[in-house]
Amino acid sequence: KLTMTVVNFMTNECGWGLQLCDGGNLGRNGQMRESQIKFRAPHPLNLMAPHLMIELRQVGYIEVNGENTGGIYQKLASFIQSKWGGKQIASDADYCNLKFSTSAFKQRGSKGENNMGKCTMMLVDFMTKPEQCAWTLLTCTGGNYGRRGDKREQQMVFRNDEFVHYGENHLMVEFRDAGYVELNGLQDAPDAASALEHFFKQQGCTDYAKGFFESSEMYCDKKYKTPPGFYYTAGTTNNLGKRTLELAFFLGKQGWMLSLCNS
Repeated sequence: KLTMTVVNFMTNECGWGLQLCDGGNLGRNGQMRESQIKFRAPHPLNLMAPHLMIELRQVGYIEVNGENTGGIYQKLASFIQSKWGGKQIASDADYCNLKFSTSAFKQRGSKGENNMGKCTMMLVDFMTKPEQCAWTLLTCTGGNYGRRGDKREQQMVFRNDEFVHYGENHLMVEFRDAGYVELNGLQDAPDAASALEHFFKQQGCTDYAKGFFESSEMYCDKKYKTPPGFYYTAGTTNNLGKRTLELAFFLGKQGWMLSLCNS
């Protein structure tokens, strides 16, 4: 809520544009939160564009901050209820404007598998598609907290851009150095899905095969198992940055632009 107070002041009063918003947790149990916000130089259109922050919390909550522009609260409530079986609950005005509870966020196994990426892309599609809400995704960041760092959070900020073209498709790729690559948003990107299939399998990745005791429910649109050596770690040194830029370069040649990157 404090982040959105600053965002609304800087954009709607000062005219600066929100470029990035990133959050993190620190402390022994990840109980202390930090948020970093970056703005662009002023532009007159920023004075009229409202912003909305939506946070997905794996422990079972969705929190919304921002004004109820164009009945967006009601649209979100309908989406969350129909897609995730969620319901609106009382919210503390000092912490958020709107709050929902849901059991749709899941995790399994001992390697951090969860469906937060899939749920994130479902929400992004709902918020950005012209036949739905037609807002613009500005920033999306993920983080972990808890004593074991096994509780996932996703934070997204959208802007109601009535003066720009809507409906860009979005694709999420998650590198997990436990030995996997997960893709979400493929329903709107069949060409990218085919290109990524070739890209990863050329490097020795294989289709993920579920374990004997694992349910058949998919926690992502597509999952690959990586070969030995695909990820490199030695202490605090790793090759995730290298893998990220290789992917960005490859997708750039397919016509996709890197919009956001965080870990």
